[in-house]
Amino acid sequence: MAALNRRRRFTGLPWAVFAAPLLAASIANAQPSVPEPPPPAEPWYEAVKLRAFADAYFNVNFGFPKPQSYRPPTRAFDSQSGFALSWVGLDAAYEPDPVGGVVSLRFGPTARLYAGADQDLALEYVKQAYASWKPGGAESAITLDFGKFDTIVGAEVAESQDNFNYTRGILYSFAQPLFHTGLRASAELLPELTLTALAVNGWNRSLDNNVGKTFGLQASVSPSAAFSASIAWLGGPEQADFTTTTCAADTAYDPGAGTCVASPGAPEQEVVVDRGGANDFDAWRHLFDLVLTLQPLENLAIVVNADYGMEGVRPDDTSIDAEPENQSHWGAALFARLQLDEVWAIAGRGEYLNDPDGHALQYTLPGGERLTDAKIATGTLTLEARPTDNLILRLEGRGDFVLEAEPDKEIYREKSRDTSAHVYTATLGVVVTTN
Repeated sequence: MAALNRRRRFTGLPWAVFAAPLLAASIANAQPSVPEPPPPAEPWYEAVKLRAFADAYFNVNFGFPKPQSYRPPTRAFDSQSGFALSWVGLDAAYEPDPVGGVVSLRFGPTARLYAGADQDLALEYVKQAYASWKPGGAESAITLDFGKFDTIVGAEVAESQDNFNYTRGILYSFAQPLFHTGLRASAELLPELTLTALAVNGWNRSLDNNVGKTFGLQASVSPSAAFSASIAWLGGPEQADFTTTTCAADTAYDPGAGTCVASPGAPEQEVVVDRGGANDFDAWRHLFDLVLTLQPLENLAIVVNADYGMEGVRPDDTSIDAEPENQSHWGAALFARLQLDEVWAIAGRGEYLNDPDGHALQYTLPGGERLTDAKIATGTLTLEARPTDNLILRLEGRGDFVLEAEPDKEIYREKSRDTSAHVYTATLGVVVTTN
């Protein structure tokens, strides 16, 4: 029996030798597989692009006007004589994938000048604030922006470090809007072609002064790295569609007459008056804008900007029969920038503005009469140094000249009481920026 058992154990050994690996493999395959852990998600705050900057300058007006805060009629910013802080800024941008947004905060005198009517809405410090959506994700060709954003027209922007010159030109300051509030849509139809459309409250307003809306269209083409162009139109009502008037006792407002008429026994009252056709198409403001950018050499850039604006301006008469008066202006600017080496660059700008109706400048002389038939030219030469990536120094000479105007072209103040048809300034701009 013992011998038989030994034979049985011997004869079963080969099967055990072959079965053991198979059994081990079966057990291993039966173990649940552990998937590879996904790569760690990028923290949202690392996807936010930030920029901070401080912009200050020293300015000399060679007319030496009094007081030092005097602002020449053809300058909107950077006019304070002596040392001055322009503004400081903080930009935060989150690329939409599919949702993102931009917030740009500004603090300082230029922020107040830029904000205009938005000062009354506590939006003086908010230059931009809008949400973005790309339907379909980051690779989508369509982007929708909703909120307050910079305008789509013009060759210059508000931030001096992003322009060729330190001071802003007369077209940027007076012939073009600065910002809008509403909806902007852009579509990249081709890598070389982008269309942009917008529906907004108007020019430089976060709250509208009428029930109408301003619309805009822009086509931008860039067939090569050496050439790009954009053409844009903005149109919509910009005048208030109401006004208030006070009718004295024993008078009442007559819409047909557009004024207060005799009404015995009526108390004195303030009346809100519909300004007739302020929203009608014949009262719209239109702006046509063209920008051409050429780079014939790697270190040379040339930009041309041309504008034509017109508006049917309604008279102060509130009668519904009052016809608007067509007012217009046109202008052009030529910019050039030559990069001399990694540190030094030189830039120039020449501008011309023809403002026959005083529509763009809207300057009122001390006697109360508006400046009209104005033909204005400006010339600017800027020497730039960037000793580091974060420091920009610009020394700039500029002249503004009133070639013709009615009733008087001497609109610039000199010293305390003198006037002149031109103004010369020298400005040293210093910008520290993170990028």
